[in-house]
Amino acid sequence: MKYYEKKFLSSILKIVLDILLVVGIGMFLWISINTTVKDYNSINLSKKIIIYSLFLIGASALMIILYNLRKIMDSVIKMEPFVRQNVKSLTIISISCFTIAFCYLINFFINVKYGNYHFIYIDKAGIHTDMEFLIFFFAGCFILVLANVFQKAVEVKEENDLTI
Repeated sequence: MKYYEKKFLSSILKIVLDILLVVGIGMFLWISINTTVKDYNSINLSKKIIIYSLFLIGASALMIILYNLRKIMDSVIKMEPFVRQNVKSLTIISISCFTIAFCYLINFFINVKYGNYHFIYIDKAGIHTDMEFLIFFFAGCFILVLANVFQKAVEVKEENDLTI
């Protein structure tokens, strides 16, 4: 099965990323309006501002990840995956993952969640984990390594393009 060119898996992934971008922007707007309009008496204004700021930063980082994944899919469809733009996109994705991990960590301490912290737990709603920040941290590390691998591949490709 081919994973590149038009009408194959990469094209389907690009369409899914387009849909996720649109849905993500809609959800971002809906949550923003819902959060600012509703009156949460149990949360003081300064804490509400901090929590919303973390949401704003994290959601923006997530949209940046989706946008850069879309750019990478474009280059894969064009059968040019080893270009400097993909290295830049992967680096931006890794920074965005670290940003989301940092937002989760700050939220963890602001909401004093460590009192009822669970590595993993199961209840009637399903399996849950409080390890989101580690997931994004390790994803950021892995993607940063992948960006370095792509950088090396780009250098080798450029060197081969210059040889006769």
